[in-house]
Amino acid sequence: MGRQKKVEEKEDTDAWMATFADLLSLMLTFFVLLFAMKSVDQGKLEETLGYFRQGGIGVLRSGTDMPVMPPESGLFDPRVMKQFSPSEVKKMFDTTRLQGKVELRREKEGVIISVSSEILFYSGEANLRHEAEEVLDEIVRITQGATYGIQVGGHTDNQAISTPRFHSNWDLSVARAGSVVRYMLKDQKLKPERFSVAGYGDSRPLVSNDTASNRAKNRRVDILFLK
Repeated sequence: MGRQKKVEEKEDTDAWMATFADLLSLMLTFFVLLFAMKSVDQGKLEETLGYFRQGGIGVLRSGTDMPVMPPESGLFDPRVMKQFSPSEVKKMFDTTRLQGKVELRREKEGVIISVSSEILFYSGEANLRHEAEEVLDEIVRITQGATYGIQVGGHTDNQAISTPRFHSNWDLSVARAGSVVRYMLKDQKLKPERFSVAGYGDSRPLVSNDTASNRAKNRRVDILFLK
């Protein structure tokens, strides 16, 4: 009986294709990644990094905690914002802490946050009331990171004033605006070069000074975010 011939196994000459296919997949992934990095939205990237820059959670700066918004301020987006649109300002200030305490207006110069003098000062005075600090602290907290210039203007009604400290409504309005700016800058969270102070006396009323309620509306401090 003759020996059975051993069947020779054929060499797989196509095995290299699997390795080549893997290489092509890796190269494709690499180039897709490069394209994605090239077309990233710089604004979105800055916005995302802003979370870390503002509070520092050990990624860019350690030693402080990430700010946590109180539940009642859920409408406010705590990102670091470099610019404000009127709609963004309105959204930020539509919080329980500020509802009924500030009014928002849009004028040709920019967006105005108007705070009643009754909240900020006692009658005929320019020293801030204790109740004013919470309102101003909230304004400072949510305006950090903006680059717009801020003009703080004091306004009075048309009732004449003459005291040892304030000889006219002009003096009172300037002093009140200055008190607000000094408080907003006390913790060095905002840059002084962004601020300017103005006193308008009773020259720019919102409404006629013919009633007590109207005069109360005209007594205010306007914080103007310049365009």
